[in-house]
Formats: sequence, structure tokens, C-alpha cells
Amino acid sequence: MERLLNITKVECIEARYLAGINIVKNTGVLLKKWRNWQKLPTIGLSSLTSETKVVDKETVFTLKLTAELYNSFSVSGRHLCYRLTTANGGQFLMGTNENPYTITNVQDNYPGVVTDKSATKLTAEYSNIYGLLAILD
Repeated sequence: MERLLNITKVECIEARYLAGINIVKNTGVLLKKWRNWQKLPTIGLSSLTSETKVVDKETVFTLKLTAELYNSFSVSGRHLCYRLTTANGGQFLMGTNENPYTITNVQDNYPGVVTDKSATKLTAEYSNIYGLLAILD
């Protein structure tokens, strides 16, 4: 996989709306059609860590996305997937429409000190055999 550059845009979609995608092993994913992604109001750049390990002779990737948002964000029991756009325009998919789903946690910060940042911290974790998928179309 190519080196992931700075993440400048984070968008989400419910996993069920990704039905019909085509995962090309060791290459990426074909979304095949337009989908209605929700752009998240991020503050600055977002970050992603990727860990690879072998479990029962199979490679498992664990991804962790962290973003700070201007507004509160409700997951409301939805299974979400994320489209990440990099500084050079590359796009990547985190999560698919199948189990295991991405686990999303949201933490609102209401600081007691004026100089501290008021923001919502979004953390999404995903473990699967696919890892981060380059969007090919």
C-alpha cells in the first residue's frame, strides 16, 4: 500500500449503504456507484494508526482513526464506515458493510479553563483482514 499522507477530510456513511462494493484483494475497493457521504467538521488534520499482526495464520489489520470535530457527533447505534481523503487527493475506505464493523467512540470536551479547547474527539477502531482500502474508482 502507498504511504498515507496527511488526512485532510473525513467522511462517514452507514455500513449498510456500502452493499455491492467490490474488494480487490491486496489492491483496494471499487465502490461502483455514487454514495451520500456525510462530511465531518474536523479541526485541523486527522490521524490514523495501523497495526498488523498474524492471528491463526491470517494477517489482521487494526486501524485507529482520531479526529477532532467542531460539533458534537451522534453515532446512535449506527455501524459507520469512513472515507479518508489525503492532502494529495487519495481516498481510502475504513470499514465495510460486513461484520466486524468499525467501533466509533465520541467524547465531548467541555473544559473548565478558557484557554483549553472545546471540541469533540472521535475515535474509530477497525480490525479486519482487509485493513485500509484504497478507493479505486
